[in-house]
Amino acid sequence: MRGNIDRGNISVHTKKQCLRFAACCRKGTVLMKKKTPVRLCALLAVVLALSLFTPLLLTARAGASPQKESPLEAGPRLNSAQGPRANNVPDPAGGVYVSPSGNDSTANGSIGAPYKSINAALSAANPGDTVVLRGGTYREGVNVRIRKPDITIKSRQGEWAVIDLSTYNSGHDEDSGVYFDVDSHGGKLQGVEVIGGFYAVCTETRWDWGDPANRAGASNLVIEDCVLHDSRYDVVKVKPNCNNVTIRYNEIYNSGRAFDGRPHNGEDNAEGIDNVNGDNMTVQSNYIHDIISNAVYAKGGATDVLIENNLIETAYGAGIMVGFDASPEYFDTKTNPQYYENIRGVVRNNLIIGTGWEGIGFYGSKDAQVYNNTLVNVCNGGQYHSAIYFGLTFQDWESYAGRPASVNPNIHHNIVCQPSGFVRPMIEIRYANELGGMSALEGTPVMSNNCYYIAGKSAVFSDRRPGSELEGAGLKAWQAHIGGDAGSIEADPQLGKDYLPANPLCAGMGIMSDPEAPSSEIEVSDEIIARYLYRLALAFMYLLISRVIALTH
Repeated sequence: MRGNIDRGNISVHTKKQCLRFAACCRKGTVLMKKKTPVRLCALLAVVLALSLFTPLLLTARAGASPQKESPLEAGPRLNSAQGPRANNVPDPAGGVYVSPSGNDSTANGSIGAPYKSINAALSAANPGDTVVLRGGTYREGVNVRIRKPDITIKSRQGEWAVIDLSTYNSGHDEDSGVYFDVDSHGGKLQGVEVIGGFYAVCTETRWDWGDPANRAGASNLVIEDCVLHDSRYDVVKVKPNCNNVTIRYNEIYNSGRAFDGRPHNGEDNAEGIDNVNGDNMTVQSNYIHDIISNAVYAKGGATDVLIENNLIETAYGAGIMVGFDASPEYFDTKTNPQYYENIRGVVRNNLIIGTGWEGIGFYGSKDAQVYNNTLVNVCNGGQYHSAIYFGLTFQDWESYAGRPASVNPNIHHNIVCQPSGFVRPMIEIRYANELGGMSALEGTPVMSNNCYYIAGKSAVFSDRRPGSELEGAGLKAWQAHIGGDAGSIEADPQLGKDYLPANPLCAGMGIMSDPEAPSSEIEVSDEIIARYLYRLALAFMYLLISRVIALTH
């Protein structure tokens, strides 16, 4: 269960309810004399029972039923489990060992005779082997390239290895830190720090090698429990057809060192995680911060991407983009002839703090689901976009590209909490006259149960599409305009240090304290059902008690 209802609080309420009900029952003879309808008394008893036992029933059910699992594992608790976990993964028997004090000439890969160079160990390793790095710093001077399938690189249990490409050998300034080559399917990078590189971690593809019959990329990769930072451009780069890449429990920061010494406004191309047409990517439980452009995006037709339970803090561009603006040659037009940038992307339970552009953006997305996210002080650059933004994809202005509007986004149970200095719209739908006219959204978004707040003033919403203009309107006008966003409110969520809302009006909105990784299908949690049933029962009970007491006087 997410945020189980406190049984102690329930017991206090139930004692008060029982005392009040007992007081009414002591007047039973008076009630009968006044011919109080039997149905009223029966209904009162039912409502009382419901109010007493519904929360306990739901809590018991949670204890008796196993938690649902994500494709990876149960979700973590935000603010205490983002970033690398302790390096407690046992080292396998038969691992190929590397040490900063090793010797490539005399090594056999045992712990007593380790290699000095990681690349030398990778050359000696066989598919399925684990290369175990002893603690210390490795300055290979070139990228660490994994060329064989099912190879794992990990720090030795209880130790910490650092791959440092912050300086280069001549002619190797475009090498990435760790490079998953095209045949490295099933590879893993676990519990390692990577500094520098053109990209800190990169996956390779045959997409543009000239053979249309073989455009496969390195797939089924796992990057976990790592610290990745200070890359020249993107920190993690996922190239086309590199599918089923899992990026979880990492700390990712300081992208774009190639742009040092110049002001940052989000427009430099140096993302935290940049995915171009890689399907089934999972980005889970990472701490991503100090990114000079966008923290995470999945574009170029990326399909079934899941971005969940991440803490994103300080990005000069956007927090999370569902789609963006890819060059058209990277789209698979057999499966995606409309050139959608992102298909069926799911963004849930992310805490996003301090972005220059939007907290979450939609660009040429199809069937995106965005829910239970908390956005704080986003779009703080004051010049571009909105807190939640529908943007355009130009796709290099090529005549054959599709440049579709986003369609059928579902946005619910999110919290947007902004300071008083916020001057942009809460939500904006863009339109441009270029290329014959371009709309960022087709139809209306499916929205509900969101909380919007700007300290000291009201939120505004804008739709710039011709024939559907709405400029600087309030929440009620926005709800009428799209015929939706029912259940959404404009109220201070009263976020605590854990960024969970204390305002009961925001129950079930924003990040969940202990997420279960809900299904990609829209559903209502047991906790939310319990809360609403409990409140409804209490309301009816007090109403009926008041009526009964009135009849006795």
